[in-house]
Amino acid sequence: MTTLDQAEARTRYGAMAALFACVTLMALTLTWTYLGMRSVMDIGGTCAQGGPYEIAQPCPNGSWMIAVAIPVLVVVSMAGSAVATSLSAPGLLMPMWGLLFGSLGWNFLDYGAFSGDIVWGWLVCGVIFELMALPVVFLVLPSRQGSRWRPPTATAPVSNHTAWWWAAYAGFAMIGLGLGTVSFTAWS
Repeated sequence: MTTLDQAEARTRYGAMAALFACVTLMALTLTWTYLGMRSVMDIGGTCAQGGPYEIAQPCPNGSWMIAVAIPVLVVVSMAGSAVATSLSAPGLLMPMWGLLFGSLGWNFLDYGAFSGDIVWGWLVCGVIFELMALPVVFLVLPSRQGSRWRPPTATAPVSNHTAWWWAAYAGFAMIGLGLGTVSFTAWS
């Protein structure tokens, strides 16, 4: 292996590490958003903190994570998609969109229909959010042509290994989910 090949391999492995870090952070921030929304919905769906007016319902401790999670989620998804493009891997923006609106839609549906009385406002929001997430399912599903499970190599194009990327994404997303759940519980 020449020095140039070694440099290219290091660059490739560095890009893969950055991509998997983005996937992990994406899952962590999605978890914070999901759990933060549930904590606010547990108290009725509205809250406020600070300011000159009387506050009827203070926000739960973990709700501040939503304000951090969503901007970080968007930035990390864009950065991860840029890195994924350089590796010919699946991008992160579409899965982020589907997972974000799908999970928040589930929260609305759960609290609107399955947690006691029917709350029509939350049900309508849940249906709308799920409809916003649904098209991503059809756009993200791996094609049959690129469904080989072998990891990408220097001689085989990465695009022929779509299923391998999705499996790696799922593994790192599980790490982010665990970290997100533990940190949300600890900080809320």
